[in-house]
Amino acid sequence: MKKKIAVYANGWSSEALSQAITGIKKYAAQEDFDVFVFLCFANVSVHKTLMQGELNVYKLCDAGDYDGIISFSNMMNSDETAVSLCREAKKRGVPIVSIGMDVEGVPTLFVDGSTGMRDLVTHLVEKHEVRNVVYVGGVPGHSESDARMTIVKSVLEEHGLTLPEDHICYGGWSNRRTVEAVHGVIERISGLPDAFICANDIMALAASTELGKMGYEIPEDVIVTGYDHISRGQIFYPALTTVEQNYDEVGYQSCQMIFEMLREGKTAEKRMIPTSVAIGESCGCGNMEEGWRIRKEYCKHLYQQDTDAAFMEQTERSMRQKISEVESYADLKVSLRRHFYENHMFEGPNLHLVLKTEYFQNPMASEEELDIRKSRSKLEVIVSLKEGEIQDIEKIDRHTLIPGYDKQEGVQHVYYFLPLHFYQYNYGYLVLADEPYILREDLLYSYMEKLQQALKLLRTNLRLDALNQNLTKLYDKDPMTGLFNRFGYENKAIPLYQESVRKHTTMMVMFVDINFMKRINDKYGHIYGDAAIKRVANCIMKIIKENWIAIRFGGDEFLIIAPNCGEKDAIRIRQSILDELEKKNHDGKSPFQISASCGYVITDPESGFPLQEYIREADNLMYEIKREVHAREGLEGPY
Repeated sequence: MKKKIAVYANGWSSEALSQAITGIKKYAAQEDFDVFVFLCFANVSVHKTLMQGELNVYKLCDAGDYDGIISFSNMMNSDETAVSLCREAKKRGVPIVSIGMDVEGVPTLFVDGSTGMRDLVTHLVEKHEVRNVVYVGGVPGHSESDARMTIVKSVLEEHGLTLPEDHICYGGWSNRRTVEAVHGVIERISGLPDAFICANDIMALAASTELGKMGYEIPEDVIVTGYDHISRGQIFYPALTTVEQNYDEVGYQSCQMIFEMLREGKTAEKRMIPTSVAIGESCGCGNMEEGWRIRKEYCKHLYQQDTDAAFMEQTERSMRQKISEVESYADLKVSLRRHFYENHMFEGPNLHLVLKTEYFQNPMASEEELDIRKSRSKLEVIVSLKEGEIQDIEKIDRHTLIPGYDKQEGVQHVYYFLPLHFYQYNYGYLVLADEPYILREDLLYSYMEKLQQALKLLRTNLRLDALNQNLTKLYDKDPMTGLFNRFGYENKAIPLYQESVRKHTTMMVMFVDINFMKRINDKYGHIYGDAAIKRVANCIMKIIKENWIAIRFGGDEFLIIAPNCGEKDAIRIRQSILDELEKKNHDGKSPFQISASCGYVITDPESGFPLQEYIREADNLMYEIKREVHAREGLEGPY
């Protein structure tokens, strides 16, 4: 039966991960399993909330759904998370291998950095007679950086040499800080050393470039070496002498350990994969012919890479534009499905975008509020592309994760899960399959960043739209009664009348006015007068249909606009309002009786009259009724 192996990884170590996946796929071809890579870009240099949002991708993985797990613990940038994930798998009885980090009771596979680094330093000392060395570490206290420095010191001491403290500097694993470190150490030791031994290739490339700007030639004036054997170091001139970590073997043997546990129930063990020195041109004895062959191959593809980059930017821009223009969550699904159906060259023909529905359907809720009730939030498939065709799948459960997942016997796939989040609040994930262009060309971080920015902008726009709608409601509504006001009349009633004219349908226009309103205000005060207005408004709201409009037209005057309403309906509505008021008069809540006069007209769509003309006519009819009511009481205006 086909198995499923989960992998916890970090995208910042893309080349090592790519090599490891190569080894995993090699083993998968023998054992027939699919690989589920839970991948993020957690980085200790960013705010902890952003870091948490990335690390949350590992929570997508329910350990019990997999036959084994490989945790690249040393790449995770969070020892706490790595330990927690390993312990959870162990607790659930799922075979797990931790790469590069010791976790009690968990089988561990280490890359033995000492072998390659020892050979590299020995090569420099014995072959190139290096005596004066500067070590460029990552950051002080970093375990791998310190371990590599220990090897440098050890080999130098074996040859009667030392690494003085002032010959140690730190480049922060990055370009800019390495540049500063190089200038600082040259000034401090008053000149060039024989060699800069760097703790990774990125710092070695930065040091080489800066030394070149300063007028020095490598390796003629100074040797520079790295660690990792990344592709950029191979096409650089001079190509770096560095250390190869052999992560393809790491991937292969980690799978081997898992299947030994599955078959034989083996207890925890440790394995060590040796590193090896990769001789390049930066020490002066690399294969120049091989170096230029690699560079020529790279140059042959430069034009295509530039063209692809421009086209990818264009399609990304199109995607962001489409996301920004949608007006609802439903529109988002339609727009993105069309986009990815037409444009998936860089993401590959198999991709899935899954979101939490409430995050976009309820934009007025805060991220924190939605996170608290996340257990009730449904996962919805926004886009599901299989072999370039849209799948009509709406929902996905939290264990399957991949819409329409099919265990194809004898065919191995690698699926990459990437988190979608706003700071620490996650609202979905993206799935890519096998080795799409954006992963192969190391463009994944930029792609995910742009996608998340576009989705965040969409939620912001949806929130602004909701706020505008609320403001419009406040603007259009009478605060006392909740009925539309004169602004609502302009925005709602007039367009409704114009629509009835276009459709050649009739409409009822009814004017309602409270009887004896002045007497109520004079005798009982305006508080009771307001109560009377509210009571009549409530009766009107209870009677009218959903697509009708009720308006507080003046102090105690109301207007009802009822499309598709004829004479019989109008008579019934008027009587219903009067009956409802009479019923309220007997509830014991008011010291006075309330009644109203109602005049109405039925519009003629062929007349060409504006709505105001019908309102004036209904108002006149209402006043005739009102005069009769007041006459019976022996009263004269004002009414």
